[in-house]
Formats: sequence, C-alpha cells, structure tokens
Amino acid sequence: MKIHLKTALLASTIIAFNNISLPAMAEENDHASTVMERVMVIGSAERAQDLTGSAQFIDEETLDEHKYTDINRVLYQVPGVNIQEEEGYGNRPNIGLRGGRSERSADITLMEDGILIAPAPYAAPSAYYFPRVNRMEAVEVRKGSSTIKFGPRTTSGAINLVSSSVPSEREIEALVGYGTENTQRLQGHYGDSVAFGSGNFGFVIDASHDATDGFKDIDIVGGDTGYSIQDIMGKMKFSTDPTADIFQSLEIKLGATEEDSDETYLGLTQDDFDSDPFRRYAASQVDNMDANHRQYHIRHFIDFGSFDATTTLYHNQFSRNWYKLNDVTIGGVEMGIDDSLDNPVYLAALRGELDLDGSAANNLTLRANNRDYYATGIQTDLASQFGIGKTDHDLEFGIRYHYDKEDRFQEEDQYAIIDGVMTRTNEGAPGSNANRHATAKATALYVQDEISAGSWTFVPGVRYEYVETKREDFNSGAERTNFVDEIIPGLGLAYDFTDQITMFGGIHKGFAPPSPSSTNEDNEESINYELGARYNSQMFNAELVGFFNDYSNLLGECTLSSGCSGGSTGQQFNAGEVDAYGIEFSIGYDVAPAFNVREDISLPIDFNYTYTKAEFQNDFVSAFDEWGNVSAGDELPYIPEHQFYISAGVVAPDWEVHVAGKYVDEMRTQAGSGSIPDDQGTDAHFIVDLAGEYKIFDNTHLFGTVDNLFDTEYVASRRPAGARPGKPLTALAGLKFEF
Repeated sequence: MKIHLKTALLASTIIAFNNISLPAMAEENDHASTVMERVMVIGSAERAQDLTGSAQFIDEETLDEHKYTDINRVLYQVPGVNIQEEEGYGNRPNIGLRGGRSERSADITLMEDGILIAPAPYAAPSAYYFPRVNRMEAVEVRKGSSTIKFGPRTTSGAINLVSSSVPSEREIEALVGYGTENTQRLQGHYGDSVAFGSGNFGFVIDASHDATDGFKDIDIVGGDTGYSIQDIMGKMKFSTDPTADIFQSLEIKLGATEEDSDETYLGLTQDDFDSDPFRRYAASQVDNMDANHRQYHIRHFIDFGSFDATTTLYHNQFSRNWYKLNDVTIGGVEMGIDDSLDNPVYLAALRGELDLDGSAANNLTLRANNRDYYATGIQTDLASQFGIGKTDHDLEFGIRYHYDKEDRFQEEDQYAIIDGVMTRTNEGAPGSNANRHATAKATALYVQDEISAGSWTFVPGVRYEYVETKREDFNSGAERTNFVDEIIPGLGLAYDFTDQITMFGGIHKGFAPPSPSSTNEDNEESINYELGARYNSQMFNAELVGFFNDYSNLLGECTLSSGCSGGSTGQQFNAGEVDAYGIEFSIGYDVAPAFNVREDISLPIDFNYTYTKAEFQNDFVSAFDEWGNVSAGDELPYIPEHQFYISAGVVAPDWEVHVAGKYVDEMRTQAGSGSIPDDQGTDAHFIVDLAGEYKIFDNTHLFGTVDNLFDTEYVASRRPAGARPGKPLTALAGLKFEF
C-alpha cells in the first residue's frame, strides 16, 4: 500500500485543528442553506417532491447504506437512467437519461457543486473523468423541463454531485476496509467552524485511497487488472456575522485526484467469454491509464435582503495517458483490435499463441493516448423572492462565460510478443499521432421564474447558448471552426390536488452543441414532454411519469470507446429523427407501522421501474459502427426496454441490514430491430447487493458489503472491442469511526 503526501497532510490538519469548535448558529445555518440552494439542482428530498419536473435526490444516509464507490450502482436507484457498463467498477461511467445516448455520459450536463465538471464539456464532452462518489453527501438527478437552467446539454437531463459541505460544528469520520482481490479502502473526513473576527471561519477535508488488484486474469503472464485512486478535497469558508445587514461568504475549494488503472479496451470473443469471462488476452498486459485531475473553485455569496447573488470562479484540469493496444500488424497488414477478434490468425496473436517479432511487418501497436484538458469560467446567479398580487415569485437569472480545451499529444509504439511476453521494439516520436487542439468558448444565460398561485405552480424559463468551437490538426494542418447560438425555452407546471397528491408536467427544447470535430453545424435538438403524478406522505411516496422526447436531429460521435477506428475517429454523425418514450414508476414505503414493529425500528422498501423505447424514424447510412445501415423503426443501442430496482432494509438503533437488487433487460449493441443477434447484445441480468452495519462501541461501527451476492455472470457490454463482463461477487469489511 502506498503512503501518499495527501494522506499525511490530512492527518496533520486533523491534529492542528482538533481543539477548535463553534456552537451552531441558526441564522448562519439559514444563510448556508440558501447558498446550498444556489449550487444544487434540487436541494433536498423534500424539495424534489415540490418540483414541476421529475427529480430524484439521493441523500448521504442512502449513499452510506452500501458504501458504493461505483456511480452506476448508485444511479440504478433512479428511474429513467440507462447505463452502459464498461470495466465493472464504474470508474468510466456511460450514463444516459430517458433514452439519450450513454457513450461517455456525453448527453447529460454533469456537475459537481453546481459547476461543470466534465474535463472539456464543450470541446470534448466524451472525456473520461468522473468525480469519486464516495466523498459526496448527495447525488441529484433532474429530468424534464426543470433542466433549462442547467446546460449546455438539455436533451437528457442533469446530474449534480454534492461534495461535503463545511459543517457548523466539529465532524471527524474515518473508514478502513479490506476485501476480495486485495481491495483496500481508506477514507478520512474532518471539518469544523470557529469564530473569526466578527464573522466565522470553517473548513472541511475529505481524503480517500481506493485500490484493488482487479477481478480479471491476464493470459500467460498474469498481473494486476485493477486500479489505485487517491482523492483529496478541501474547502475553506469565511463568512460575516449572520446578523449583518448584508451577509457575505467566501468559499475556496481545492481538489486533486490521481488514478493508476490497469485497464484495456480489449474484450473477448463470445467463445472465450463463455469459457472464462474474466480472462484477459496477453496482448493487453501493458495497457494502463495514468490520470490526474485538479479543481479550483472560488465562490462568493452576498445577500442584500431583497435579492442574493452567487458568483463562482472555477478552473479544472485533467491530464491522462491511456497507453493501450490499438492495432495488430501481421505480414504488413494492419488491423484494429475490434476487427482482430473476428480473424483467427490475429486472434492468436492477441491470445499470445502466435509470436510477432516486433518488426514493421509483424507487431502489436500501442498508442499513448496522451491528452490534457482545461476548463475555466465564471458564472453568476441572481435570485429574488417577491409577491405580485396573489402570486409568489422565485425569480432566478444566471450568466456564465466558459472556455475549455483539449490538447492531444499522442504517439504509437511497436511491440514484439514472444511466448506471450511483450517487449517494446520501436518507440514513436511524441506528438506524431493525432496531434491536435480542440477549443470552445461559450456564453450562456438563463432566466427562470417559479410562480406560485394557490394550488398552481408555473415555471417558465428560457436559456441562451452561444458556442464557438475550433479544431486544429497539427499533423495535417487542417482547421475547422463552428459557431452555434440557440434559444432554449421550457415550461413546467404543477397542481396540488391535496397536500399529498400533485399532478405535474412540462415541455422544453432539448439541445446539445456539436463538437469541434463535427463537419457541419447541426445541433442535437428535440422537443421533450413529460406528464406525471406523485403522492407523498410521511411513510409512503409514489411517482408515475410518462415521457416523450421527439428528436429532430440526434448526434452520435465516433470514438475508440464506441468501436470506431481509422479516419472516422472523432467525427460526429447526424441520425435525424428519433423518438424516445417511456414510463417511470417509483414507490417508497416504511412498512414497520403496518406490522406494529417497535417505534425505533424502520423497515424501508423502495422500488422503481422504467420502460423505454427509442427508435430511429428515418433511413440512413452511417460510418458510426453503433448505427451502421439504419432503417426507420430500428432501435437505438444500449437502451434496455425494461429495468427495475428493488431494495429492502431493517434499521435498528445499533444495527442495520440492506439488500438491493437491480434487473436490466438485454440491450442491443448495434442499431437494429426484431430479435437481437447473439453477437450484438448484452445479457439480461438480475444482480443482488447486500450490506450491513453494527455498532460495537459508541463511535465505532463494524460494516460489511457484498456486491453481486449470487456471483451472476453476464455480458455487460461489447464495446469498445469484444464482450466484457460485469463485476463478479466482491466483498468488503471494515470499521467506521465517527466523533
């Protein structure tokens, strides 16, 4: 186990501040709640029940039940989410909402604390960074017309991850865990607030180390197939006296993540998967992801009484070099790894059964996918609450200026493979492969008014996006520039029949800008509708929603992760008209009172179901492998028709147990209709997870988790190249400390 400087710094900070404390103040908490409302897309589970659109709020208590680090497993609790698994751990998630494409989560607006967190959300939305979910205190998912204020991508929805907030009093938490496949987990959390002059100073620090050897075995040579990820986040907050005429606060947030993953794009043939789904071919033995992420945020809040303003200056950096097998050359004929799986001779080389001497005519080609991403900007949100006649208004206005950049500086190396062992024979010149820049400048504005009149709530809103993108290819000298501006309106409404029953609906325009790689300026556009009803009481809640997304132009991007290769990589394609529609249903119920269980025990049960249908409405021919030759009525890939999630638990004063199961229907991996061919689909599967916790001392808890309790084997994906398994049974046990 590595000892990292960040961990040492965390420990020294805890010691230094261990004797600092401050009693909580009600007025300060009120201001803090207002600030949180400005940076969150929902705010709370209670607030989610009042919105005019569909929204789910997963709180800290729920996140702690199974102690997931996998965002995919967290989001299965939310109806309307479609996920394409990849490596089993959720480190590179592919998330879509309501039939939107899931590839690299490129069709959703992804945020952390209300700030765009994708490495380059305009210039390269399909990049690989995702925040660590085990340091979050909430996960918010917002769909429908309520997403207008959260752009640039409004076709599917928005996901906001809420990091630990600065506490009003001392918090000390630690977690130590060990599990199967030499899995290690260390987490530390410390925060406090103190009097500072006439105001207050608070801080919070989160640090974690997650590592595993991995659940796959490399042919012949062996070796690790897991990862090691270190993450640290710190916040400092200065605020004036909460009784001041004009209250202000200043928060500084710093974060750093480092990742070392022995992950590959190379999957298996179906025959090899059937024989052993957890093997990896020898030709993937050198594949490795080396990545680091840095974030710097400064947020200022000022409350004038009649209105408040929140201004955030942010800068994110992400660098990664994914060094992985790209091509196989035999007898001077080069073939990509996806095509190599279908050729017996090339497949023998992948398995390490055929020797290649590493010459120009016979070699394995590995590409150093070395890329740097930068995203910086400033955004201001103004909010005011007032009344006009018999109506109450919550008016919000926001403006954001954003710049981001992708810098590719890649090269290719050639390797020999002899008796299954790889040796580098030729080193490529840095920057000699696909050396290019992609930049984007964007200005966005929105205005939204939540109008309450008796039992009615109306939320009209409009967003404006102006985007300028540019791509420069240094090897060829080619340049490409796109300019896009779009007005994006939306309207949500709700009617309260009673205190418990609400009907809601909405209509809004979906929009996603083309990337710098696009050869035209067509946007992704849709008109999205939803209609639903919800019931909410103290012990029982339910929601039923129908949605229809009418795409006039769906975009698809050709990437290596989608199975593309050659000159098409990086290009976008227009699919034209697509209809995506479905039903979302969810219920939550504490059954303890119905069974006369003692008052200090709860028996929560949750269930959600999603039906989704997404179909092309026109014929076209595409170089995008996931689509290919499409006929009207063909279904989109990686969208399950049926999926559901169910969980049940027992929560007592000193112990708790939770069990959760998720079912995902088979999915197409390539557009088509009728029955799914064996080599073009994933497996339907039902996965059960188990977790429990027991208080052994006042501040010490023993915990255990088991993911995939019944060790179900299934094809989770066939992209990028070949069949890929879901994670098998894994277990983790440890201690949790709270002071």
